[in-house]
Amino acid sequence: MNRRDFLRDGSLIGLTGALGAGLVESLRAEPLAPQVTDAKNTKKEPPPAPVATAVIGLGTQGREAVSALARQNSAPRYICDTYDGKIFVKKSQTLAPAAAFVKDYRAILDDKSIQAVVVATPTHLHKQIVLDALQAGKHVYCEAPLSNTMEEARVIAMAGINAKTILMPGLHWRSNGQHKHIHKFVKTGVLGRAISGRSNWNKRSSWRANWPTPEREAELNWRLNPNVSLGLAGEVGMHEIDVASWYLNGMPISVTGWGGILEYADGRTIADTVQVIAEYPNSVRYTFEASLSSTYEGSYEMLIGTMATVLVRDQRGWMFKEVDSPLLGWEVFARKDDYSIGSIANGTGDKVGTGIALVADATKQIALGKDPGKIGTDVSKTALYQSIEVFLEGIRKDKKPPVTPLDGYRATVIAIKSNEAVVNGSKITFQKEWFELVV
Repeated sequence: MNRRDFLRDGSLIGLTGALGAGLVESLRAEPLAPQVTDAKNTKKEPPPAPVATAVIGLGTQGREAVSALARQNSAPRYICDTYDGKIFVKKSQTLAPAAAFVKDYRAILDDKSIQAVVVATPTHLHKQIVLDALQAGKHVYCEAPLSNTMEEARVIAMAGINAKTILMPGLHWRSNGQHKHIHKFVKTGVLGRAISGRSNWNKRSSWRANWPTPEREAELNWRLNPNVSLGLAGEVGMHEIDVASWYLNGMPISVTGWGGILEYADGRTIADTVQVIAEYPNSVRYTFEASLSSTYEGSYEMLIGTMATVLVRDQRGWMFKEVDSPLLGWEVFARKDDYSIGSIANGTGDKVGTGIALVADATKQIALGKDPGKIGTDVSKTALYQSIEVFLEGIRKDKKPPVTPLDGYRATVIAIKSNEAVVNGSKITFQKEWFELVV
């Protein structure tokens, strides 16, 4: 069973019954989209208005962006990469057959019909492309981190703030329906006082690619180059720690990091296993752990409170209540899952608790006539898909998205300093001015 199938099967968990009165307003579903009826009298949503797009950078993230745009009626008209290997280009053109391939991104910016570009190049190559695209009047979706240096990240963010067009940083979890749904719970105060949190990202992968030519191999292995890479703590941990900053509504006071090469003794100097502790006000500490050596526990984010704890795994989420916490009313009707160390409801591990399933858009799905016992999040819509969906919606409505250049800048600062802490095995105290931008 692959990861997506596992998530899909694990998502058939419902939140049924009426929500408690105290939570109705904060958890109210989004207004239903306009509906049309086909000949078989089944309801369908009309396709969104097309946006003329292009994708710059055709690595894993770039190709997923091509797919996400195509599925949202905005298939790229151009795809761009400095490498033009036939098989490499074909991978992306298969996802968007009508897209023209170019090696120089400036050819895209010269086309006045292009409204928006997705910048999915390696982190250290973002700056000039983003600045040029904004200068050309394009809307820009830039993968996060914004840059590998604070100076460049500040320049990018300031350009985005001052631009008439949109600059949206790729903080995927902030647009992910499941994370937004649980964020609403956190805002209601049902967790009580936050006391700690933790997140994991374990994926057995060397991060190393082999290629016949040393030049191309160096390009592919930029994440292993300490001169440009922010390592696991920055490239991955940034997204996980950003969830903590978002849920706790504040910036960390400090970060402490450790790292080591525990598996891949192949000459690299970038740690394959890291731990970062971000300290927030009121002595709340959020731990991020990541390893390329193991897949155990996979990826998740958890926030622990005095009355309840919430856990998010991609497109699934749960709440674990304390026995003496107040009864909310609706939870007695909700589906429950036994939680085992390492996974939920997969039949392995030792049971350590029972989680109340929290399903994004549950109320909307019930309103559309779905069986309450079978509702679940659409796991085919990845966090990146939903992030790009928010970006396109902002363009269509001529409205800046809720994920701002300042959000991207601050998350990038945390990423840079987290990596620095790991590299040096040290504690770094944040200076308030690091998080500020002078407009």
